[in-house]
Amino acid sequence: MWYLVIIVLLFITVLGAALLAAQPYFTQYVESYAVRTRPRKAVAELSTIQPHDSNILLLCKSVGGLALRILPGIVDKRTQELLTVANYRSEAHLATYIGIRTLLAGASLVFSLLSAPSNPTALLLCPPAVFMSWLLPNFLLAGRAKKRQSQILRELPVLIDLLIVCAQAGVALMSSLDKVSRETVDTCPVIAAEVQQLIQEVKVFAQSAGTAFRNMADRCGVDELTSLAGALVAAEQKGADISFPLKQQSSAIRDRLKRKKEEESAKVPVKMVPVIMLFVMPLILAPMLGPAVVVIAESIGPILATQEKRSVNNH
Repeated sequence: MWYLVIIVLLFITVLGAALLAAQPYFTQYVESYAVRTRPRKAVAELSTIQPHDSNILLLCKSVGGLALRILPGIVDKRTQELLTVANYRSEAHLATYIGIRTLLAGASLVFSLLSAPSNPTALLLCPPAVFMSWLLPNFLLAGRAKKRQSQILRELPVLIDLLIVCAQAGVALMSSLDKVSRETVDTCPVIAAEVQQLIQEVKVFAQSAGTAFRNMADRCGVDELTSLAGALVAAEQKGADISFPLKQQSSAIRDRLKRKKEEESAKVPVKMVPVIMLFVMPLILAPMLGPAVVVIAESIGPILATQEKRSVNNH
């Protein structure tokens, strides 16, 4: 029965590795849906933080700065948008990111050239390997940008509800935004930081409210924020009560979040199929088919041994 022990140990090892690999997703689920009993600690915005001065990041920053000086057009529009939405907006972040892409592409090129003498097919794989190494950081950056957009979308209804309270109390739009951003800095750190930047653009750079709202919508890349900005600017220009468009936007955002959760719940049975086939079915089939396999092996063993002896005697 030693092989059953090996199967069980192998299953436990694979299950443990899968749980460790899926730990970030479980953490994100708890962070998204768990009820918070106390305000969440404010998260420092990355736009005001420079990359840490580690040797690797300093090397990436230097290589990226050199690449930007040699080829200024190496940064495409898509990369700039992803960096902006992901809140990596300083020149140091841009240089570090380009340095990471350059080093990955260079490492793939050097590895392919070193493998060419012993494996000529490595030269054929060199261009696609370099191309994929150059594009790989964009996928990770897109994931970071999508995660931040989802967080903004979750925090936006809270901001709108507080703005409705301020509007019904007769407070002006910019004063309401200032007060709400200061009150929600712990519970909604991302949207509060964006609103604070909007207020600074209006006060310091003397921009109009419409321009500042559009800039914030472009920075975040959230469609609901764009429609909210348009509704607020139109209501402010007409002198109308802004609580009505705010209520409409809040209801629309909550409906979208509800539909999104319903879609995610509908996908759960499909996602559970490979998990059941890999982890549940072996546990069910092992005790059911294990004794049968042992009996069949014990029954076939003498027959095979007799046939081998006959073949040896015939020769």
